[in-house]
Amino acid sequence: MCLLGLALLSPLTAQSPVDQQVAEGTANIYNLYRDARVGGVEIHGSIGKAVASQAVKLIRSIRPDVDALTVFLSSPGGDVLAAIELGEEVRKQWAWTAVDDNEECFGAFVLALAGGVRRTAAPENVGLQRMNFDQKEFASMSRDRVKQKYTALAKRVQTYLLGSDGNAKKALPRDDRPADKVRLLDAGRLKTLELDGHRPGL
Repeated sequence: MCLLGLALLSPLTAQSPVDQQVAEGTANIYNLYRDARVGGVEIHGSIGKAVASQAVKLIRSIRPDVDALTVFLSSPGGDVLAAIELGEEVRKQWAWTAVDDNEECFGAFVLALAGGVRRTAAPENVGLQRMNFDQKEFASMSRDRVKQKYTALAKRVQTYLLGSDGNAKKALPRDDRPADKVRLLDAGRLKTLELDGHRPGL
C-alpha cells in the first residue's frame, strides 16, 4: 500500500515526534444525533498524548450509540506516536476520517487520517513533512543514538501502516527539502497514496 512511504524517514514523512512549539489541541464530540445513529469526534490543533487519549475516550464513549462514526481532523502535526495511537483506535472502531475544505492535516496527523476505513480529504489540505526532532532533547545524544531512535520510530510507523492496510506496494519519492516545509497533496496524489476513498480491501 502506498502509505508505507510515510514510514521512510529520508523521504517525506510524518512531522516531529513532539513539536514543542505548538500548543496541544483539543478533542470534542461533534454532530452527535443518537436518533439517527450518526456522530463524530473533532480534533483541532497539535496532536499530543493528552489530546489523543481524550479523543480515544470520546470515540469509545459514543461508538455504541452510532452506526456512522466520523473523526474530523484539523492539525498542523505533532507527536507521531500520539497520532498512531489515535489512528489505531479509529481503525479498531471502523470509523471514517475526514479533513474538510477549511481544515488542514499536516505532518504526523496524516497517520491519524490513514486509520480511517473511509478517508475523505480536501485537495491541498493534507501535507507531508520529513521527520524533525526537538533540538533540546537530542542535543546531548551522539549521532549514532539519534539515528537509532530515528530508525526505531520509522519501524513503528511502518508497522502501523502495514497493520492498517496490509501489503505495501509503493513508497513516496525521496525529497530532501527542509523538515519545516510541507508538501501539499493534490486530488490525484491523495488517491495514489490512498488517503482519499475506502481502505483497500473493503
